[in-house]
This record gives sequence, C-alpha cells and structure tokens, in this order.
Amino acid sequence: MKISCRFLGILSFGRRLIFCILPALVWSAAWSLRAEEFFNFAEFKAATAFTIPRDETEKEKAVSGNAGLRLSFRDADFRGYVSLPKTELKQIDEAEDFSEKLDLLDEPRLGVGLYLFKKTFPTAIKIGHNSFSKSVARMKNPAPAATANPLAKSFAFSTGFGAALPTLTSSRQPVSYSICARTDEKIFPVQFGAEGFFNEDKECAGCFSAKKDLGRSVFVQAVLSIGRFYIEENLKILKKNNADFKADFFNVWLSEFCLHSPFLKLNFHSGIHENPYQVNPFWFKIDGRTSFRALLVNFSYFAIPTTKDSPKVAPLIGSSGITRTVEQASVNPQILFLFDDRNASSLRLGFAVLENWKVTATNTPVQLNLAKVRAAASYESRFFDLRLDWTHANILLDGEPPTNSARPEEYYSYAASSSLAGKAAKISLSGSYTNYPPLTGKAMLKEVYSASAKIAVPKANLTGQAGVDLTMKDGQRHAGEINAGVSYCLKRKYFRSSMKIAVIVPF
Repeated sequence: MKISCRFLGILSFGRRLIFCILPALVWSAAWSLRAEEFFNFAEFKAATAFTIPRDETEKEKAVSGNAGLRLSFRDADFRGYVSLPKTELKQIDEAEDFSEKLDLLDEPRLGVGLYLFKKTFPTAIKIGHNSFSKSVARMKNPAPAATANPLAKSFAFSTGFGAALPTLTSSRQPVSYSICARTDEKIFPVQFGAEGFFNEDKECAGCFSAKKDLGRSVFVQAVLSIGRFYIEENLKILKKNNADFKADFFNVWLSEFCLHSPFLKLNFHSGIHENPYQVNPFWFKIDGRTSFRALLVNFSYFAIPTTKDSPKVAPLIGSSGITRTVEQASVNPQILFLFDDRNASSLRLGFAVLENWKVTATNTPVQLNLAKVRAAASYESRFFDLRLDWTHANILLDGEPPTNSARPEEYYSYAASSSLAGKAAKISLSGSYTNYPPLTGKAMLKEVYSASAKIAVPKANLTGQAGVDLTMKDGQRHAGEINAGVSYCLKRKYFRSSMKIAVIVPF
C-alpha cells in the first residue's frame, strides 16, 4: 500500500486551510511593504497522532490530526483550523477521489478578531467559531469545581465572557459575534467595561462592569450580566420524575462582586435562573483568601437555597445540563517556607478538605453527602522542583445510593512529579497510582498506574515525551496504552510554526 495514498487525507489539511483563508493571505501580501508597522507574525501549527494496535486481530491502524494557520496583525487576528477525527487508514484508501478524502475532515473552525481604540476605549470584536467561559459558563451551569487543589497559588476575579478565538485543538462552536469594550484605567478614575455576544443558535448575553482602584493593591469590582440561553429537554430521567418540559429559551441574571487587598480577598457570585418549573432557582458562591506571613488560607462555599422548591431531580437546570451539586464547602490552609540560598528555594505544604451534597442521576434521585481530602508538598528552586500528592476522594458521609451504579467510586491516589533544568535541556518526570477498593465482597480491586517522561531542548526547539497508562483488575491487565511523541517549534521575527507527531499503542 503506497504511503502517498494512505496519507493523502492528512496532507489535504494545509490545502483546504489555505483556500479557507486565502483572502486574508492576499490582504497580508498587500501590506507587506509596511510589515514593520502593521504585521506581527504568521503561525502554522499541525499535530498528528497514529494509533497502532498491538496485533492484526484488533482494529485497523488509525490516524487523527489538526492543522491550521494564524495571521497576527497589529489590530487584527485571523485564524483557521481543520481536524481529521480518528479515522482508520483503510477509510482513507477507500476514498476514490480527492473530494471524498476531504469529506473525512471536520468542518473548519474559523475566527477573526479586531482590536480598536487601544489608547482610549480598548475594544475587541471577535467573529467566528469562538468559545466562551468565565461568566458565561456560570450562567450555563454554576456548579463549582471539585478539584480541591491543596497548593492553589492563583486567586483571581475571573469575570466577563472570556471570548476566545479558535485554537488548534478547540472543538467547533456555533458561529458567534462578540464585542468587549472598556475605558482606559489611566484616563478615568473608575474603569468601566461592557461586553455582549450572540450566536447562530440565537443565544445572547450582555454584561456591564465597574472597577475602582483604592491604592496599595486594593480594588473593588462589580459585574452585572444577563443572558438568554436555550434549554433542551432530552433526558429520560426528567420524564420519569414528571419533570419534563418543552424546550425553550430562558433568561439568567448574574451578579459578581470582589474586594481584593493584600491581606483579604473575597469574590462573591450569585445568580437567578428562569426555568420551566415556575420557580426561579437562586444560587450563590463565596470564595475567599486570607494570609498572615507564611500562612495562607483559601475557603469557599456554594449553595442553592431554593432546592426545596424545585423538582428533586433538577435543583437547577441550565443550557449545559442539570446542576446536581446543591451545596459545597471547602477549606485549604497552606504554609510557605522561603530559604535564603542562591537557588531561591521554597517549600510549600498544603491540605484541602472539600464536602458537598449532590443529587444522584437515578430514576429515584437522592442526595448524597460526599467528601474529598487532599494533601501535597512542593519544593521549588531555579533548577529543580519536586511535588508529592495524596488524595482520598468520593468518601460517602451520608445518604444511601438507590443503586450500586449510583454509589460513588471511592479511591486513594498517590502522585509524584519532578523536573530538572540544565543549560542544554529540561527533563520532567511524573507518575501516579490510584487504588479503587471493592465496593462489595464480590467486586474486583481496580488499580490504575500512569507514568510519563518529557525532555525539552530549547536550543534545538525540540520536545520529546513518552508515557504509559495501565489499568488492572484483581491483578489482571484490563486496559493499557503506550504513547510517545516529538514536537518541533520554530520562532522567527515574522513566522512561527509548531509540528507534533505522536504514536499511540493500545495493549
């Protein structure tokens, strides 16, 4: 079988992409004489992964990949990416002509960003298959994350719509149009901002913000948002609990406020969600951080006070699905030791406890009280770092799961990671072990092993990595995968490029 025939579908990435954004290329060429003033860089990215079964009795060899081009100007950003989903090589061979091979590709992801009035009213306009986060994510589903990072360093007030142009690996989103404008903080004593977006699915949202600096790293900020999102009724569990409804658009109101100072930081979020149950659920979340010398404490609390007035199966429902967490609290003390040496060494110790109440996704929904406990230690210096983690998760404190499948899978996890940076290269190693004790006497003991290694050579612009994942049940191999890859990055004044190729071998 000829290689040129097998990989014609992969090579078509670049061709299709060039045709998609050819107008942008022509426009950039027209301005080539004034590149110093208007043009920043062109960037081409590509990544390909080959899946190779361990023997011929299993599935056919497959390939997947992404490729795309970005053109960055002083006041504009053009992007276009295409993807080949995981496809067996024989499918590429069986495609009779070039057009059939192109049909194997996903639809392209395109985006354009315009940046105007940078010195007075900085404004960003983004059009394309863009993604949204931050406040939009809270309006779609306010459920808090349950990660409980014991060594969390950042504490930010992350609001706004977070409109982001497509990237190499982003999923294809509905076509949307967004605008974000704010006043320059150097001109006005209070920084005001406004954002808005709507997409081809007729969803839309808008927000207004105000920020006031009070001096000495102290500021307050308030944000008000309203959105209109489409909620579908496609879950059988709702019908079984007499909670089904007609799909429609529903409004969401969101308010966010923060007070940040060197000694105390508080973020407050609250929302009201219009829904089909003649009850408008209300939720709120408080995040805080306080510090005194080497001691730092993070704390958080989330609750839906209107749970008793909503259907038990759906305490709150949004466009991203049902919010099953009805209450959650966490606390995370940390202590930092700084060493007076030439390597700027430090040691950070952290402990995190998280408790929540969640509604099960079962025909007879019940609330379960779960807990997660994590501890970690991290040593960092200019050339070497080491981190150790321990986790005990899905601890059932209260409630009786209606079925065995609804019982949380309790587990213990141990992980370690380290890196060593030298003049020529940086080496990173990581590994983890997870133990799932049997839920019943007849259940199997499940164990998951994972290990990876990475070496980066900055001067050669090369990075190589390899890893292995293995799942064992009662001492027998249940699933496994070996992966290895290499990437090359090139950076010049007007051109950037990154190429990555990986091989995946299931066993």
